[in-house]
Amino acid sequence: MQEGSKLRIFMVIFFSAMGGMLYGYDIGIINSAFLFIENDIPMTTTQTSFLGGSVLFGGAFAILVGGILADILGRKKTISLAGLIFIASVFMIYLSDDYSMLLASRLVQGIAVGFISITVPLYLTETVPSTIRGIAVTCFQLLLTAGILIANAVGLLFEESGDWRAMFLTALVPGIIVFAGSFALLKSPRWLIMNNRQSAAEDMLVKTLGTVKAKEQMQEVQNLIDKTKNEGSVWKNLHHRHYLVPMIIVFSIAILAQMTGINSILQYASTMLKDAGLGNNYTSIVGGVTITAINFVTTIAAVLLADKIERKFIIGFGTFMVSVSLVATGIMLATLPAGELKGWLLLAGFISFIFFFAIGPGAYVWVIMSELLPTNIRSKGLAVALFLNSMASAILASVFLPVSEMFGESSIFYICGGCTLLYSFIVFKFVPKTNGRSLEEIEQGFVKK
Repeated sequence: MQEGSKLRIFMVIFFSAMGGMLYGYDIGIINSAFLFIENDIPMTTTQTSFLGGSVLFGGAFAILVGGILADILGRKKTISLAGLIFIASVFMIYLSDDYSMLLASRLVQGIAVGFISITVPLYLTETVPSTIRGIAVTCFQLLLTAGILIANAVGLLFEESGDWRAMFLTALVPGIIVFAGSFALLKSPRWLIMNNRQSAAEDMLVKTLGTVKAKEQMQEVQNLIDKTKNEGSVWKNLHHRHYLVPMIIVFSIAILAQMTGINSILQYASTMLKDAGLGNNYTSIVGGVTITAINFVTTIAAVLLADKIERKFIIGFGTFMVSVSLVATGIMLATLPAGELKGWLLLAGFISFIFFFAIGPGAYVWVIMSELLPTNIRSKGLAVALFLNSMASAILASVFLPVSEMFGESSIFYICGGCTLLYSFIVFKFVPKTNGRSLEEIEQGFVKK
């Protein structure tokens, strides 16, 4: 591969995967901001919790139209639009002076996040060479965890001033990078062929693969387009058992992946640590930074372990240990009074939770779900799974604090622990081994059962 092609591929991966940074930065910055927003905008527990889930609600419904929009405008323009909407939402949050405006602004931000979450993986899958496709898509997840970490570190810098508006304003940096960088992206060859622009598609492939391999890749892409034109509706295929079984497994995993409580814990970690008795705002935010740093580093380790350990085992083991961590943390919360010891033990529980989540389900869940879905309904099935995933996350984030207040702070940990134990059971019992097997072999396995 020529140096020019390598540079273009790097730019494609970096500027599109930076969309993951937007998603992660949004989750991370609200974690610190929650400690100070109420100083200017009083909120009930329910309002605080709903504000945390608002971005996820906005993102869930944006996913429903994001794929359609990416087909109409193109992947590149949809990423540009998402960056622009995100930038606008940052200014809206900065100017918010009441709860309704702040909530609306976060919902708008969720639209940008939703567009990003469905378009970027789609764009990377279609644009980068197949030899590095897995690494490229994983970069989206890596930058997402990096965004959470950086946002928590930024929150620490603003702890003394308590200026939550300035915290959100720093989100302009990744937003501008995504928006400006989108103009340097190549158009998706697959999208160009779908719109009968074969010549332009070949030009794009020449820029990333070189002239020799471009024509070969053109034929492969065209064959793939022809095949997916015959994709059936997800719902129409339910009467076929070899479609129904993997869809039930995938949709269950999509929902249960968020019922681990991952997004809610990352958003409310600093608040919960402070309430448990872990010192002041500064110490609580440091605790949040520690958790997100472990999330980032462990995700890197998980990427390095990819394809070396059977995904079925590592996801099943990871979810089981996440369940143990959640239940043990719940027991601790129920038995100890608020104080420094309780705060430190809660932090230890969070660290155990995030480590096992990142090393297992956090890194591989979308890989294994895409492997299980049959080829001719994969794109539509993943879109439904992503919507269910986002809705589960939004609902849990919206009831997280009210449930804790109503039934005790340990209750939500028991609920999430039970759901995660079910997740582990489904993986060990029903998910087949996928490492080293072709997609056709995996699909044929469901036919034979």
